[in-house]
Amino acid sequence: MNLLNGRKQIVILGGGCGGIVAATHLGRKLGSSHDVTLIDRRTDHIFMPAFLLLMVGQRQPEDISRKLKLLEKRNVKVVQAEIEGIDPVRQEVKLDSGSIHYDFLIVSLGMQTVPGLIPGFAEAAHHAWEMDAAVRLRRTLDSFQGGRILVGIPLGPYRCPPAPYEAQWMLDIYFKQKGIRERVEIEFFTREPEPAGEAHNPVVWMDAESKRRNIKQHYEFVVRSVDPQKKTVNGLYGYQLSYDLLFMIPPHRPAQVLLDSGLADTENGIRVDYDSLATKWENVYAIGDCADMPASKAGGVAHQEGDVVAHNLAAQITGRGEPVPLRLHTI
Repeated sequence: MNLLNGRKQIVILGGGCGGIVAATHLGRKLGSSHDVTLIDRRTDHIFMPAFLLLMVGQRQPEDISRKLKLLEKRNVKVVQAEIEGIDPVRQEVKLDSGSIHYDFLIVSLGMQTVPGLIPGFAEAAHHAWEMDAAVRLRRTLDSFQGGRILVGIPLGPYRCPPAPYEAQWMLDIYFKQKGIRERVEIEFFTREPEPAGEAHNPVVWMDAESKRRNIKQHYEFVVRSVDPQKKTVNGLYGYQLSYDLLFMIPPHRPAQVLLDSGLADTENGIRVDYDSLATKWENVYAIGDCADMPASKAGGVAHQEGDVVAHNLAAQITGRGEPVPLRLHTI
């Protein structure tokens, strides 16, 4: 592989699971010979897979946060700024504090939650897909003394697909430990069809486990709206589910700057080559939840994608090593 001439500027947008993995590897592989810059509006990396633990009081916010500035020990410059625009033709990122040019761009901006896409959601529903929301839900659960908790999944992509299935079981354990499980009904709804097949099929096993825990399952339920006054979730064809406490995953969409800049092609994010994670834009890569991939939008997937893109870019820039294709072992 040929060495690229001159000092290169690699810019990484987003300090989530994929972004910090890519930044760490590139900082180590490139050292001080090239510039690796990570940009995020936050000062901290937030470990989002732990939000459910936060919800049930097994973690505190400070337990799942780390300062992004720690990356500067790894030859990574960290810039705290709001990303206002991306121009892949001019190879420039516009920030609220100015602009930065890049030779290579790694987009790792995740997905944004958009509760307003479901009428009534913002007024009625709790969720644990943002730090503040998980903390509020924890307080609500602490004071909940009985009734029906409805856990559900709307249409569209969302971060961490296994999480709502885990959440119903965690709530079962939580209320057993509080000694009031007999006063709490837990029900679960999903747009997915009822599982069928052999008992060792993971989806069939999850269904059986939920029922063993006395958690009623509602399949093929497609949410249209929530009525905060009547405390109902309204589905297609007139179906309704009632609740005393509603815990529902909010709709997700690509980050607004990706939509505004034209990088996001679909509601699933930025189309990429499945082997290299390259986009249609020269020297622009997308990893993590914002990449439109046939894989879960999960931290483990983002980690693997960050590994591969960092390895391949370092090999291209330094001329050492060969590129490797992405081969996910967690999907």
